[in-house]
Amino acid sequence: MIKRLSLLILLVLSVLFINAQAKRYIFMEHFTNTWCSICGSQNPKFYSVLKNYEGNYHHMTIHPSFPYNQCPLYNANKTENSLRANYYSVSSTPTIIINGLTSKSASSVNAAYLNSELGKTSPIQLIVKETGTSNRSISVEVLTLGNKPAGTYKIYAAALEKVLNFNAQNGEKVHQNVFRKFVSSADGDVINLAEAGGVINLNYNLNIDPTWVESQMYVLVWVQNINTKEVMNSGNKFDITSSVSSPIYTNFQILTNPVKQNLVLQLDRPITGEYIISNIMGQTIEHGYLPTNSNRLDVLVSNYKKGMYLVRIQSGNLKTTKRWVKD
Repeated sequence: MIKRLSLLILLVLSVLFINAQAKRYIFMEHFTNTWCSICGSQNPKFYSVLKNYEGNYHHMTIHPSFPYNQCPLYNANKTENSLRANYYSVSSTPTIIINGLTSKSASSVNAAYLNSELGKTSPIQLIVKETGTSNRSISVEVLTLGNKPAGTYKIYAAALEKVLNFNAQNGEKVHQNVFRKFVSSADGDVINLAEAGGVINLNYNLNIDPTWVESQMYVLVWVQNINTKEVMNSGNKFDITSSVSSPIYTNFQILTNPVKQNLVLQLDRPITGEYIISNIMGQTIEHGYLPTNSNRLDVLVSNYKKGMYLVRIQSGNLKTTKRWVKD
């Protein structure tokens, strides 16, 4: 009986893992123009609605040449602003493309619509981290939590200015999440998503232009189906799901991920503390202590089942957690 119960529990956990889903952020590409009077009228109301949905969406304003090519934000990057507008065949402003599929005016993106988009999930999750100031390193993890979705995909990374203050011709004074340039290829980079439980790691570099406000700059990343244009999910450094590492006493790297035999952690310096390995359900698998005279820890995990795990380094009430995959 006990053996059968154990097998049943393992089967249930396996099903839960295979069908695991990540939070799907509402992804909005907002085509607007600083000389467009209609934009000046609709955008502030749209931003007011968004205030109630913080933490549930990603938003990017793109400035095409229409209806006025005098728009200074269009002229700041004519090629890439136009490229994104042409991608969706957008021909008027303000237009908002949601999740790559739905086109709406700014005035029609209301609470009722956004409420209908809340709670949706995705089989993939993006974890974005940034280090540096004027010269930044961007690391992106694309995790496949559930079954690998069918299709062909590209990943995009764009540098945005979170808040830009200037008095525009249409009366707008505050401009939000302004697209500045692509950090990835402007046409996106082809990505082969990992199988269930796997992760793809990518790295980008961003040099902050002197004309941008460095403290307001961040990178937004999204994965998009090449054929349908559906955005599967998106991420940036502000996401709660992206904050898998706390800015605390130390940092560590997993030297090889996925892991076959030994989970090797490289710390930036020796510390006194402990490590805890848990599965995706939060159950502790292994617990031990860090070597006080070394900044390297090797843990034998060859007997672990394939899948996704977490490893946490903890010293007192300070901790840093990273995901890893057993191959």
